Parts: sequence; C-alpha cells; structure tokens
Amino acid sequence: MPRLIRQLLIIIALLLMPCLQGNIASGATVTEQMPSNDYDVVVIGGTPAGIAAAIAAGRAGKSVIIIEQSPVLGGVLSSGVLRLDDLYVESNSGVMEEFRQRVKAYHRTELAEDPLVKAHIKQTPPQRWNTAEGRAWEPHTAARIYAEMVAELETITTRFNEVAVDVKLKGQRITGVITRDRDNHGKLGKKHAYIGKVIIDATYEADLAGFAEVPFRIGREARSVAEPHAGLIYTNFFRGVRGTLPDTILPGSTGEADDRSQAFTYRLTGKNYGRPDHPYRLKQAPPDYDPAKYSWRRRNSPIIPNGKFDLLGISFGGDLTGHGTRWVLADWEERVEIEKVYRNHDLGWLYYIQTKGGSPNIGLPDDEFMDNNHLPYRLYVRQGRRIEGRYTLTESDIHKDLRGNGLRGPLNPDSVAIGIYGIDSHNVQNPTVRKQPPYGEGAAEGTLHLLDATGPYQIPYGVMVPKHHKGILFPVGISCTHVAMCSVRMEPVWSALGQAAGVAAALAIDNDQELSDVPVRQVQDELVKQACVLFFYTDLPGDAPAFEAVQKLSLLGAVDSGDVYRFRSNQPATNLTSAVNREAYFFLPNEPVTMGEFARMVVKGFQIPLSITAAHFSDVPRGHPAFKYVETLYDYSTQSPEPFFDYEVRNDAKGSGRRVLVHPDQKVSGAKATKIISGLLQKTVPTWPKPDAKLTRGEAARLIYQYMTNRK
Repeated sequence: MPRLIRQLLIIIALLLMPCLQGNIASGATVTEQMPSNDYDVVVIGGTPAGIAAAIAAGRAGKSVIIIEQSPVLGGVLSSGVLRLDDLYVESNSGVMEEFRQRVKAYHRTELAEDPLVKAHIKQTPPQRWNTAEGRAWEPHTAARIYAEMVAELETITTRFNEVAVDVKLKGQRITGVITRDRDNHGKLGKKHAYIGKVIIDATYEADLAGFAEVPFRIGREARSVAEPHAGLIYTNFFRGVRGTLPDTILPGSTGEADDRSQAFTYRLTGKNYGRPDHPYRLKQAPPDYDPAKYSWRRRNSPIIPNGKFDLLGISFGGDLTGHGTRWVLADWEERVEIEKVYRNHDLGWLYYIQTKGGSPNIGLPDDEFMDNNHLPYRLYVRQGRRIEGRYTLTESDIHKDLRGNGLRGPLNPDSVAIGIYGIDSHNVQNPTVRKQPPYGEGAAEGTLHLLDATGPYQIPYGVMVPKHHKGILFPVGISCTHVAMCSVRMEPVWSALGQAAGVAAALAIDNDQELSDVPVRQVQDELVKQACVLFFYTDLPGDAPAFEAVQKLSLLGAVDSGDVYRFRSNQPATNLTSAVNREAYFFLPNEPVTMGEFARMVVKGFQIPLSITAAHFSDVPRGHPAFKYVETLYDYSTQSPEPFFDYEVRNDAKGSGRRVLVHPDQKVSGAKATKIISGLLQKTVPTWPKPDAKLTRGEAARLIYQYMTNRK
C-alpha cells in the first residue's frame, strides 16, 4: 500500500475514534475500539526491573499495572536464570534484597532438609550462589515469591500473557500502550489499551522505543578512547590459547562496529533423575539437529534444590549467535519463528547431552514450566535496544582504571544505582570448528570476561531518560554502549534501576513535573530511605545507623575512596572476589575518625568552596590526601571572629625554626567536631552527648549529614 494512502487511512481512523485519547504511533492500524484503562504508572514487562518499579511506585500510593508477556512474574529469574550474578551479596539492595531474603527464608524453612540447602548452610564463608543465602533458587520459587511481593500491594494490578504492540503518542509524549494477548505458542489475540501518567518500559528488548521512535542503539560501537574493548574483538576467554596470558586480546581484533548482538539462549533447567529411563528423556532429535554444534562436560552436581542445575552452554552448547539483533527488531509474529530456531537448537543440545554426551540421566525438570512442555517461558535476551538518553554510560564509566582510581569507577554524583559485575559478553559469533584457531575464521569472536577491569561503579539517572521523548523511562534498555551493557545487564542492577524509575515516576506525578526535571537529589533521598545502595561498601548494610548519611556523603566525594593505604590494603587488587578487595570496599563505620578524614567529610559534605593560601602545616604537605581540606578549614577559621580550627606550633629545640602541626591522624573528639561545624555554619551547634569521646566514622557522617539536611 503506498505510504501516503496508508497515512491518510490512519488519520481518518483517528478522527472517527476520539476515544483513543491521542495519536497511535506510525505503522499501526486500528480495527476495533478499545476501552482505555487509566493508571498512574503503566509498567511493560514483569521483569525484576519492572517489578521493582511497580513496587516503588505502588508503595508511594500510585496506581500501577504490570503487563507481563509470560504466565509468571520474574523475567528470566523465573525462566531459567537460577542465580544472582552479584559477585558481592552486599551489592543487592532495595526490592532485590527483599527478594533474596525471602528466598533465603523459604530455603531455610520449607526446604531445610534438602541436601544442597543443608550443605550450603555449613559453608563458611558462604560462597556465590549459596541457596541458604537466597542467591540461587528453582524457577517456580522465584515466580511465587515475586507474585507474593506484588500481591501485598493493593495498588498494583497485573496482566499476564500480554505483549506491547504499539504506543499512544501526543507529540513526543508517550501517553499509553496498546497490547495484545499472546499465548505460550505465540498466537496473538485481543487488543487492550492502557493510559498512564508515566510509562516504564522494563522489557529486555525496550520495544516501546521502537514503537515511539525513540532513538536507540543496537549492536556494537567502534573502538574508541573511552571504549578500548569495543567492536570486533578476539580474546582467549572461555578457552585456552597456547602462549597467551589470561585475559588477553588477540590479533585480528579490528574494533570495527557492527549490528551484531551477543548470544541469546533458552536457559534450560536440568534435573538429574539418577537413571537413564526417566520419562523426561527426549525420544528423538529436534529438527535440524547437528551433533557437531555441541559438546558437553558431564555435570551432575546440583546448584539449586531438588537436584536441579543450569544447563548453560557458552561455546559449543546452548548459546546461539546470529539471531539476536533480528529478534530484538522483529514484531511478535516474526518472533514466533525465531523462538523455534532457539528452541530447536537448545533441545538439540539436551538431546546431545542425553546421547553422545553420555548423560542420559539428565532431563528437563518435571515440576517446572509444566504448561510449557517444561521449557522456560522466556528467551534469555541478554541485551536489546539501548536508548539515546540524557547520559550515555560507556566503558570508561565502569572501568576502575580508565577514569577510576584503581578500585572503583569514577564518581558520579547523580547515581541512582550501582553496578559491580565484570564486563561479560558471551560470543557475538560462535566458533564453527572444535579446534579453534586463536582468531579469524572459525574462532569465537566478541567474547569478553573482564572481571578484573571493573570495580563498583555508579549509574546516573539520565541513562533512563530519553533525550526528547516525555512520559517514559527505560530502566533496562538504558542509554549505554554495548561494552557497558555487558556489565549492567545483570538482574540485580536492572532491578535497582527499576526501583529508581518507580521512585522518579511517583515524584514526577506528585510534583507535576516532567521526568527529565525531577531533581536527582530527591530521587536519591527516597532511594536511600528504601535502603538502596548508591555507593558500594561491603560493611555498611541498609539497616546500619549510618547508612543514609554515608551514602549521601559518598555521593559528594566526602569520603576518601581512592587511596589504597586508606583501605588497609598492602597489595594490588587482582579481581573483584579477592579478600583484598573486600577490605578495600570497607567504610569502617565503627573505627575512630581522624582529623584528615573529618576535614574532607565536613568540607565536601557542606560543599564549602576550597580556599588555600599556602601550605601551612608540616605534617600535611601538598600531596597529602587531606591537604586541600585542612587548609580550607584553616582559611575559614582565620576569617572567623572566633577561630575554630586548632593546630600546634612546635619550636625546634635548638631554636633554628618551628613546625606547625595539625595531626591529621589524630582521632577527633565530639567537642572538636561540633566546634568545627559551629564555626563553618556560623552558629552554635549543640555539643556532642559525649564531648570527650572519640567520634567513630559512622558517627561523624551522621553528625555532618544532620546539619547538611538542616541547611536545605
């Protein structure tokens, strides 16, 4: 049909149906009237990000609807991804931490007799994916717990087996979403319309960006100064290459951009039945089965209760490349065909495992996905569209060395979530021969597993906000590069971003503001009240007395987070899971605060402009971490009618000179701290309850934060 005629038909249809309350995005045709369902917040995607967004908005009293494509909530966490990719358990916060704690409680009560849970309870210290700590689970457990969390809020409505097929627009404002029923076989049915004051796209594909023509990225960017690992790249990850050190980039890595995506898969859950004649053994190979595509190392150890484990295959296994970009850009009719390609590939792998792999005892789980032939409801989409937002996250934002301090990524004061996982890309192009060359034709390409390159990093609010479109946030398909997404793409991070989106949506509605105009500080204030981590420490849980104060001071750079000596580390950090790094990310809230530390806290916390006239102190010379802050306190003190910054003048015994000392490592008493604060604020601050006692770091943060908030 000629484009002009088609546009005229759309315009005529709109004129005849004013009940639609706005424009239907280009490309849609309306064949029936749809009653609109109005909500404060419409969330597309019952993923962990979508659930966290709904819960945050729902707890703020907003009416919310979640539209989920499958029969269960939880996204891939209830569809085959059986564990938290969190590295540090302390990095989970907010709604995701609530989920983990509920899984932990369920395992320790209802499944306390499971052999794996029993073994994990005894682990000291608990290891990653410990079921007794709620870091791994069965798919149906995740679905049930997320359903319970959502059901506890009467403000949230949930619709299952529906997919978004279009949006409603008024200019560049997204005002609503059109959906269609979709069953497990991909058949589309009845249309529905939902109107919202705020729309949140929590789908893995960021489909609404396509419908609304929000500019987005897909594929890989070219190598650049900010992205040394971008573009086409060969590495020795997940395979040995003779003569190379670990974590090595190989020749042939041109860094060229392309439109390819990393591998997608169905994350099949396996179960060891202990015998070869179980009823879940495949009777025949699926269509297009080729045993040359697969390999298998026998794995019989469960990683979740009831003898189940993850059948994740990276090179010659479940991962399949070459169809990801097509999937993301396809409509739901075309996705039916693509699902078949992935399903047959992954069932072929299971058939290989049961036959040539020598593990006939392994099969699909009898009690999972029982209405879907025991296969996951969702394809594991590792990354989809990435919008063009008000801030674009790059490798240099998450790398601890490019712009970081060797331990963390660079400070971002607009942080609404943290990331901590390595840069992890599965194959972008699968190997085609078992004896792979190091690079070039036949070799795996695009694989990254840079666990040591990243430290804890921060993600600013602007990555969720489109540059020009209004009324919508994207906590999953954020504004970032391929390399950055390879770290961000873990569910704990997406959940944290979803919770921030829900908070921002509620604030925008309450204050009658555009999402782009919501003050980030207000979002942060609400998030820290909800025990969300915006700056990472391993020893400062969300219920710690100093949590809120330390989080907000850290966002201002008021805590020295970059000096290796400060972290009691006497050797270089090697990777994120080392004991050295755990200590490096301590805040040490119960240790006494020193004068040097307090000087930085109070100057940065009160946002006092630096003022330095000279280097006055022998024990805090230029180059000392506290130099700028000690000198600033001195300058403001000398300008005060009542000087408040103490120092010691010590004459040389032989009379040849003198030394002026501020004692930066000396512990600070409550009386000295309140004297300095009183001087800076030019008002008398009540004396600390125990004036002669030494302040701890946590107490110092709380004291300063108390007067920071009073100054607002």
